Amino acid sequence: MKIQESHIEQKIFSSGYLNHIYLQVFDNKKFSHYEQMEFPLEKENVHPNGGSRIYVPNNITLAIPEGNKGADLKEIENTKIIYEAFRTLTPTQASDPRLWTYLTHVTFWEYMRKRWPVAELQKDKKKNYIKERYLLTTTNLRTLTHNGISRLWWFGYLTYDENRENPWELTETLLKGTDLPTSLLERAIGTNKNIRTGVLEFFSENPSLITSKSVQEILKMLNLVGGVKNLPFLESNEIKEIMNELKNVA
Repeated sequence: MKIQESHIEQKIFSSGYLNHIYLQVFDNKKFSHYEQMEFPLEKENVHPNGGSRIYVPNNITLAIPEGNKGADLKEIENTKIIYEAFRTLTPTQASDPRLWTYLTHVTFWEYMRKRWPVAELQKDKKKNYIKERYLLTTTNLRTLTHNGISRLWWFGYLTYDENRENPWELTETLLKGTDLPTSLLERAIGTNKNIRTGVLEFFSENPSLITSKSVQEILKMLNLVGGVKNLPFLESNEIKEIMNELKNVA
């Protein structure tokens, strides 16, 4: 692969240092590290991603949130930035905790402190919050879409469609509210492409239903339909037809 001059090799944490960070949070409760202007990094434990190398544009910059809801969170904008920058990742590479933990603690620390602030939380809530947003302890879809940076890549990977007039159409629908990513991708139905596409096309055509109550009710009913119909074997347009029926009783 020809590497562009504007690209650099992406660094990651060593496995040992990753475990060290985990222990600091889970055993030593070093929550104060997440309230500092810079994470107290031991640089000797950072190295290029040996083996399957990853090259990314130099100086990737994320948009810093300007508020705590809607467009102010910059979710759509930052999803596009991360997915484009890390487009060459395979799903296996994109499930590597060493990569995403490096990015949350080093490269995008300023963004993380603004988007996922720890200081204002009660002490008894800090450990789980750091675990979910700054670390990556398992690699199922739920945790991958909770980590503060990996979630942005996976949102893009699961919804970007170059065959559409607007390749980001489904991504933009997914991120119009905070409920769709959680309600769709944390359910088993969210792992199936046809179901996911049908769901997002439905909400794209019915934007007024992208509210907390409607999203939860309709997807809950769709999940129940899955008990009598084998949803994974249906085409996306068939999923959309089912949802159009469900919206009338939601």
